[in-house]
Amino acid sequence: MRRSKNETRLDVAALLAHGSLRDATPLYLTPSSGLIESVVLVSQLEAIRQVRPNTVVVLSTEMGSGGWLVSAALRHAWERRASAVVVAGSVYASAAVGLAERLGITLLATDGEPAALALALAAEIGAALSVVDAELARVARTVAKDATLVDVLKTISRELDGVGVFLEYDGIVLASAGMPPRETDEVITVEVGGANSAVRGTLTARVPNSAHNLRLVRSILEVVTPAVKAAWLMEELLGTARAVPTAAIAGLDQDPATSGADFEEKYRHLLTQLGWREGEPYVAVWLRSGQAPVHRPELTSVLRLLWRKVTVRSPLAEVQDGWLILVSAEDQDASTQLETRIRTRLRPALAELGLVAGLSRWQEDAPALALIVREARLAAQSAWSMGPGTVLGFDGLGVVAATTFVDMDAVGLVAELSLPRLMTSPDRDVIITAVAAFLDHRGSVSLAAKSLSLHRNTLQARLNRARELGVPLDIPSELLSVHLIVKVLRRSMPDTTTSEDPLGNQKGPPEFPV
Repeated sequence: MRRSKNETRLDVAALLAHGSLRDATPLYLTPSSGLIESVVLVSQLEAIRQVRPNTVVVLSTEMGSGGWLVSAALRHAWERRASAVVVAGSVYASAAVGLAERLGITLLATDGEPAALALALAAEIGAALSVVDAELARVARTVAKDATLVDVLKTISRELDGVGVFLEYDGIVLASAGMPPRETDEVITVEVGGANSAVRGTLTARVPNSAHNLRLVRSILEVVTPAVKAAWLMEELLGTARAVPTAAIAGLDQDPATSGADFEEKYRHLLTQLGWREGEPYVAVWLRSGQAPVHRPELTSVLRLLWRKVTVRSPLAEVQDGWLILVSAEDQDASTQLETRIRTRLRPALAELGLVAGLSRWQEDAPALALIVREARLAAQSAWSMGPGTVLGFDGLGVVAATTFVDMDAVGLVAELSLPRLMTSPDRDVIITAVAAFLDHRGSVSLAAKSLSLHRNTLQARLNRARELGVPLDIPSELLSVHLIVKVLRRSMPDTTTSEDPLGNQKGPPEFPV
């Protein structure tokens, strides 16, 4: 605020020194000079109850004719946080001065006509307001030159001498500039957008006490709000355009049974046109809520700004059942750092918004895009059982994700992603049958072999083969998940005749594999 401190801020001390109050006599002055934003000439006591804070209350000659009226006026003016009370010089009493001192309100006396003083003060306030209008117009023109939201906020903060300026949504800071907030700051807030706006939030300035004309600060926030909204909308438009390739990945991958290789072969030319490079390692991030998916463009706009705190290079796309981001990750450390940044910078906001985040695994041999998207989506679905704000990587989940789902297709997808060697092995069905029997009989090799009409050593060999293919038979905490997976997989095998549910409860004739 380059001129605000000198030309637009009026206070009692300055006007007593060289302004319209210079001919008034101070009867009592408060230790700190009161800010002056308006003046009112009062001829009836009730009128004082309507004045705004930072107002000079000038009592008419008639009002000052009785000592009790002056005392009552002082009390009302103090309650309304007036800047000062002015009385006619010939009528004040020592009792009124003592009351002003006890209340802590400035009391002045004028030897001239109170109405003339009020008119002179009003003219001086009007001149200051004209300077304010010019200042506001200059600030509006300056801010309008900025193209990005961050630049707009930086300019606003600079115009306010570096005070903290924050764009917030439901108490969550989306972007900021200037000094960090302090408990002693004065908080001034104006709305950005309306109830039906695509972007909606609040623009907040946190101003150190007595550092600025707070009314001018509010006026500046009000005139720059259209620029803030325009910059936000422009970033939303650009973000939507940049997110098209990411949204296309989720939109094309509609067949969970299709392998990643099949997906990339089918859409190879389209993926190339969208800018995806074959063999480049990515980590997928899926954000979702636990509620039924609802198209909420406002929330998408909020998440795009929040995601900038993690990375600005990877756009966020709104997709079915949530939001998807594909982040380039050259090595395992980059993947770990990404998860850490999401936890530290987004977790509180995700919790307040009722969302969770799921991440795919980083793999040295870059898997197909479709597969990492499925991993992230399953991780997000599993994370929801742990509550809003959870950030969960598929790398630390694996087959345990199966226990999250009742949907057998989802369990089958977990098997495809967490047990890829088993699912592509030529002897998959034999191994699945062996593992299912072993777990059905609570880990007894003898009983399981008998149920399959196999020699014990034959079944043991098949179980060892399962271990080689990545089935975690020796990790007690994962056995329930493995059991659920193999039950689901057996139902999809050509020779399966049982009608068991995924948990092994038989609903029809038992199965006797040959």
